Amino acid sequence: MRRKYLKIAVTSAFALLIVIFSAASFRGQGGNGGEKKHGEEPMQYVCSMHPQVIRDSPGDCPICGMFLIELIALDDNKYDSSLTAIVRPVNESVLAVVRTVVPEERSLPMFIEATGIVNYDPRKVQTVSSRFGGVIEKSFVRSQFQHIRKGEKICEIFAPNIFDDRWNYVRLIQTYPDREDLTAEALEWFRLIGLSEGQIDTLKKTIRPDYYFAVYSPADGYAVSSGFDPETAFTSGRESKDLSEAFLQESGGVGLTDGRSVETGEPLFKLVDVRSLRIDLKVKTKEGSLIRRGQPVVVSDPVYPERQLATAVDLVEPLNGGIFQSVRVYIRDDERILSPGRQVRARIAVGNREGLWAPASAVVDLGTRRTVFVRHDNTFIPVEVRTGIESEGRIEILSGIGVDSEIAEKALLLIDSDGFISPVQNTGSEKILPGESE
Repeated sequence: MRRKYLKIAVTSAFALLIVIFSAASFRGQGGNGGEKKHGEEPMQYVCSMHPQVIRDSPGDCPICGMFLIELIALDDNKYDSSLTAIVRPVNESVLAVVRTVVPEERSLPMFIEATGIVNYDPRKVQTVSSRFGGVIEKSFVRSQFQHIRKGEKICEIFAPNIFDDRWNYVRLIQTYPDREDLTAEALEWFRLIGLSEGQIDTLKKTIRPDYYFAVYSPADGYAVSSGFDPETAFTSGRESKDLSEAFLQESGGVGLTDGRSVETGEPLFKLVDVRSLRIDLKVKTKEGSLIRRGQPVVVSDPVYPERQLATAVDLVEPLNGGIFQSVRVYIRDDERILSPGRQVRARIAVGNREGLWAPASAVVDLGTRRTVFVRHDNTFIPVEVRTGIESEGRIEILSGIGVDSEIAEKALLLIDSDGFISPVQNTGSEKILPGESE
């Protein structure tokens, strides 16, 4: 019996120790959790659907009835840093797997592409004028661009008053037909008014002169009207309506009609050499400083690129403050490959240039700025660059990236249709990492 009481006493004592230990442990945990750190704000609760509902104790939202959750301070909000590149805006970085290239330091032959309008060479245009006054009895020049050979008869003029002031010259050569020492001045005057040697010989033998004089062409060419201006006939600035009207007007005659009265020195028509051409090329002003007189130029027809003619730069016009600058070349087209008024392409070789070159497809033109996409792992960061000229499908990089920068070869593939590129500034050659900027 005594042993039984002893067992009960030991069991009760052991149970009492367990209760005391548990109470002490609970009290210690409660004390540590309930104590507020110095400066710590009390716990608050907020509705996940209505953030304006904030309470100091748990409960339900008075608007939607949802349970209030614990309000966590911003500093306690943890996030996964590996997702930084994914959550960045698409106009600041792009996740992609595309082909990349590295800019190259090299010497590259430079060619400047230009377009221009073919025109007649004004230096080869001659004006045929009347050397004496009268009435055109018969004209042999009927249409525009009629081919006229040198020495060919172009018209007959009735000039009854041709010898009124120089009748003494006529009497002189009739009296002394074989004395050139006495008739030298008279013969010179007859030649100046356009009389041929045959006409002068006929005048020596005729007592009553013939007042019908044939006029011969002084040069070889194609006849156009006297008002034809090769400087403005085919210019890129003319309106298409004005240009068509000019062609219609020039499709008729040259104005040398029968019965027309002409005065001494009056222009009859013009002769142009259709094989001597001038081409006014338009190049970008920023490329004009690279062009020099004598540089080789290859001109081709856009419709038939295999038709090419070689020439050289003759004149670089001064800057006019515009976007384009004019470069003039002259060309001899004996095979009549090019026709005046036609637009052509030209390729000007301006020598080699040392620099940092990248594919032109790697640069995005934003209007006032240009951008490339620099790679960091699988993330591409848009970086603003300053560029020079383009040549052979490559563009010169002046600043922004260096030879160690890995850039996307085709930058247009990385542009989001709904986003606008926001490039970072980079004046050195170091790589730009996500989240870094000056």
